[in-house]
Amino acid sequence: MIDKIPPNSSISLATRSALQLLAAEIQAARKLRGWTELELAQRTGCSRLTLRAIEAGKPTVAIGHVFEAATMVGLSLFGGQQETTARLSETKVKLELLPARIRHQKPELKDDF
Repeated sequence: MIDKIPPNSSISLATRSALQLLAAEIQAARKLRGWTELELAQRTGCSRLTLRAIEAGKPTVAIGHVFEAATMVGLSLFGGQQETTARLSETKVKLELLPARIRHQKPELKDDF
């Protein structure tokens, strides 16, 4: 399945592998629940074609749809709701301590020959 994305794609192998893993887990969990593609698509709020793209691990699907599909079938994202909330709080604190913008200064040219 991973080789469906062209090798010259800007998507790294690690990302492609993660997409395929999440896609397979969503599909397996859906089937274990006895849901059709259409049923999960309706619960997720997307079309059946979008759900098929999710289950195919396509990198172009909106991440919100992918996460919602995973949540609907009971997959734990980032360790579960409590851990996600705690990690979000920690990350917000880190972001407050970091600069708002990253700017690289242009090197000063020395033209005194």
